[in-house]
Amino acid sequence: MKTLFISSLALFFSVLNITSVSADTPPAVSSREYKLMLQPSLFNGNNPVAMINTYWNDLKTVINTVLSRSTSGNFMLSHQRIIRFYDTPSSCLLNRNNLIFRERIEGDQREVTLKYRSPDRFIAAYQDMSAIAGDAETKFEEDLSAPFISKYSHSTTQNISSSKNLNRMDDPIGLYPGLLSYQFDDTLPIAIVGNLTITEQVYQGPSIDLGSKNGEFSLTLWYANGNTGAPVVAEISFKYADANEDYSENVVARAKILFELMQTMDTWQISTALTKTAYVYGYNPSFCQ
Repeated sequence: MKTLFISSLALFFSVLNITSVSADTPPAVSSREYKLMLQPSLFNGNNPVAMINTYWNDLKTVINTVLSRSTSGNFMLSHQRIIRFYDTPSSCLLNRNNLIFRERIEGDQREVTLKYRSPDRFIAAYQDMSAIAGDAETKFEEDLSAPFISKYSHSTTQNISSSKNLNRMDDPIGLYPGLLSYQFDDTLPIAIVGNLTITEQVYQGPSIDLGSKNGEFSLTLWYANGNTGAPVVAEISFKYADANEDYSENVVARAKILFELMQTMDTWQISTALTKTAYVYGYNPSFCQ
């Protein structure tokens, strides 16, 4: 029985990856983003902006009727980019350790992001997300999904060259030295998860007055492997930010009410939809098997 207990304890600490934490003071939550999945088929067609703003008009009606807060702006295409996720075939070691390694290409700019996500704020905060690039951007954010589920996201994004290979574990390890603490075999191959290349369109523009902060809306559509006529994922989100985590009671209370109101719009939302990351890893289930 004692041996079994020790083995179970060792497995517990292995899952938490205690060796990867930092002794630094945990960072402040610099932004809070509320995310809700929508019916992607409602945005079919080569120019979905009209239907996107129909959604916005419906949402404004709900806001004006119940929340009585001012809104402004309309959705316009802000980003169109290519996205790929990378992991170890068969084992998906990164995902198993709550890590996401993602590439984005927009125009002539290519960047990668390493992200750690956890429902435990402090476990996420203490992860070493340092990068080799001097101008890398690190964020610590809270993501909220329906009905009101919180996860903390610690991520760092850095630019890479157009010729940089991403085909072995030593590539993300070389870009993010904190990964060394996981003791991954750096000779392991990594590949595009599910062989899925995503075209992402991000529409932005609208905002809502929450008090001392504005909530900024984004509507994101994902298209699989070049098919830009029929999105496979649609997500509406809004966020507010403060580098010092100075969020007033009025702001957070109004944001919660807004998020609950958005979940009453049954014509638009899809409660059974996968999150964006879950969609990627579920696209070809054999990739992780």
